[in-house]
Amino acid sequence: MGIVSVLWLFVWAGMFTDINYVRSPRIFSDFFTFFQATRALLPLLAIFICAILLMAVRPRFVLGKASLSYLMLYCFIGLMASAIASPNKTTSLYWGGLYLSPLLASWLAVSIDNPLLQIERIIKVNFFACLFVFLMTIPQTLQVVRGQAPYMQFYELPFGIGQMRVNGVGRFALIMAIYAFVQFMYSRKLTKYLWGFLSFLALLTLTYTRSRTSLLGLAVAGLLFVYLQGLNIRFFFVSPIVAYILWVSGYKWRAQENFEALLNLTGREYTWERSIEQIKKSPLFGWGFNADRLMLDSEHVHNSYLHSTIQSGMLGGILFIIAIISIWAIVIKQKILKRVRLATGEQKKYLMISIMILGFLTSRSFFESTAAFYGVDLFILLPAISYVYVWSQSHPLTSPGSEPVVAEART
Repeated sequence: MGIVSVLWLFVWAGMFTDINYVRSPRIFSDFFTFFQATRALLPLLAIFICAILLMAVRPRFVLGKASLSYLMLYCFIGLMASAIASPNKTTSLYWGGLYLSPLLASWLAVSIDNPLLQIERIIKVNFFACLFVFLMTIPQTLQVVRGQAPYMQFYELPFGIGQMRVNGVGRFALIMAIYAFVQFMYSRKLTKYLWGFLSFLALLTLTYTRSRTSLLGLAVAGLLFVYLQGLNIRFFFVSPIVAYILWVSGYKWRAQENFEALLNLTGREYTWERSIEQIKKSPLFGWGFNADRLMLDSEHVHNSYLHSTIQSGMLGGILFIIAIISIWAIVIKQKILKRVRLATGEQKKYLMISIMILGFLTSRSFFESTAAFYGVDLFILLPAISYVYVWSQSHPLTSPGSEPVVAEART
């Protein structure tokens, strides 16, 4: 599996738990509380291990060349604000530490031997983690499909984990659909049918969540897939499938065939106004991590750029925006959307998955807090950014008009 994969599992371990389990007086008397408290601390352990390994590797961290650099600076500003300005410094520093853990693990992955392979392993860990959560939602989805339960805003997760909104379920479903569909298109024999079945389950779940951010991501990912494949008649069936899901789930069911309802922000604009008011009170460095929960009566900002700014101020918000823009600048400048067709084997699949994920999460970032705080979106986005960046560095354009043939390198 490799040390990077193990550390990425530690990063994931902090999901569906928090520091309150560590503070609980029942931590040593109740197994579930102890288990949750242990998981809550594993991402912090990952930071310690990553720091030791990075000192041994001594990577060159060049500011301005990678999105990861800007996200790291954003994180450090947020940690500083957490220690100075946060109304609850312990909680803010804890969530800031959690945010740092996948950044350091990603930095380690791109700094050791064969970084593309290391990132592929991280993407596989993400797949199995998302698959585990996705499968937990399937029974409730099937109840809705069979008419045994009404459309629900929340999914109840087993093992006492808690609830998940339909937007979260839709996100997991689309991640599964992207990964499984790309594998389906380039797999053979029995595995092809298994990937096809998973793609069907993922799209079925996505349809019944009626999640507009995930449906928007489906449209973006679908368009990117068709563009990446070029003029190939075999892949034209993707467009009508995506269009049908968007029409049924988004327009007919979610919006009740009312276009204005489809564009309704469901109260986000009021939260954005409150966020801006808090930003004005600490415009330069913000209020530290978890500021939305601490200062907006536990409300969620639902916008990556406002979320990053309320946590790290205007300085951190600008760095966060640059991080998103810079990876797309590399995609455009290096003509990666066209050069994907020249990649071979596993690299082609993972490059396609990474670009489609980038498209999905970038579109999602305007209506959800994608990668601005510790969470699933961050775990999925970081390896996608890293894979595209490392691939572009290892397969550069030799001249403005050139498109070199890409040979897959493995060690």
